[in-house]
Amino acid sequence: MTASTLFALTLARLLPDDWTATGWLVRHVGSFEALSSQPPEALRNHLGHRPEGIRLLAQLSNAAFLQKMQEQAKAELATLITKRIRVLTPHDDVWPAGLEALPEHQRPFLLFAYGNLELLAQPTVALLARPPISDAAYDRAQDLTLHLIEAGCVPVTGALSGFDVALQKLCHNAPRPHPAIMVAHTGLSQLLPPMRPVAAATLRAGGLLLSPFLMELRPSDRRDRQRALVQAALAQAAVFVEPRDETPEHMALDWAVQAHRPVFGISTRTMPEVHPIRESVDFEWVVEAARRTSPAE
Repeated sequence: MTASTLFALTLARLLPDDWTATGWLVRHVGSFEALSSQPPEALRNHLGHRPEGIRLLAQLSNAAFLQKMQEQAKAELATLITKRIRVLTPHDDVWPAGLEALPEHQRPFLLFAYGNLELLAQPTVALLARPPISDAAYDRAQDLTLHLIEAGCVPVTGALSGFDVALQKLCHNAPRPHPAIMVAHTGLSQLLPPMRPVAAATLRAGGLLLSPFLMELRPSDRRDRQRALVQAALAQAAVFVEPRDETPEHMALDWAVQAHRPVFGISTRTMPEVHPIRESVDFEWVVEAARRTSPAE
C-alpha cells in the first residue's frame, strides 16, 4: 500500500465521476503528506475554477472528514490485496504510458488490475468493435487475432460483447493458451454475467483484467465511452472493426487518429489516416506497429 495509492483511492471516493480535479491532484501532488505542504492559493488556482474542484477543496480542508475517508480507503485497499487486486496510479512503473495522452477529463488516475501485469510491457493491440458487424469483418478480426497470437502480441478487448468473447476464446483455445487483456466498462466486481466465465478463463491463460472504475460501479454510457478510450490508449496499436458514428468505438478512433497513434481499420469504408486491413498480408503491419512502440522494445 503506497502513499500515492491511498491518496488516489480516497480522492476517487470523494469525487468518483470527475477525473479532472482528482487526476491533477494525483499526478501533481501525489500524497496526503505532499498535500499538507501545498500553498492553499496554489490549490485554488488549479481547482477553484470549477464547482467540482471547489467542493473537493472544501472536503480536503475538513480534517475529521478526511481522516474518516482515509481510514475507509485503507480498509478497502487491505481487502483488495487479499483478493489479489492491484490498484495502480500514474506513479507506478507499470502504469501504461499511453493513457497520459488522453484528454484530461477522460484520463484515468486509477486502474484496478487483476492478473498478469507484465503484459502491459509487451506489444499490445486493441481490437474494438460494436456488434452487429458483417461476417466478413468478423472473420477478418478473428484471423488477425490468430496472427497476433502467433506473433506473440497481446490482444486487448473490451468485456461487454460477443465480439470480445470470441476473440478471448481464440486466445484460451490456442495450442498453448495465450494471454490477453480485457478492459471493463464497470468496476471489476460488476462484470456482466456473460463475461464472468470468459474473464476467469482469461486469467487462467495468464491474462489481465483492467478497469479504471471503482469496484462497485455498474455500466453506464459514460463509462462505456471511457472504456473505449482507455482500451485504445493503453495498447501500442488499435484496430477498429466497422466503427459506426456516434459510438464509443468511433469516439476512440477519432482520438487515436488525432493523437497520431497507429490506427488500423477493418471496414469497407475509407477512413482518413486509418490504415486499412483488407488482406491477411496486412496483418504484419499491425504486429510491426505494436512492436515498434512497445515499452519493452
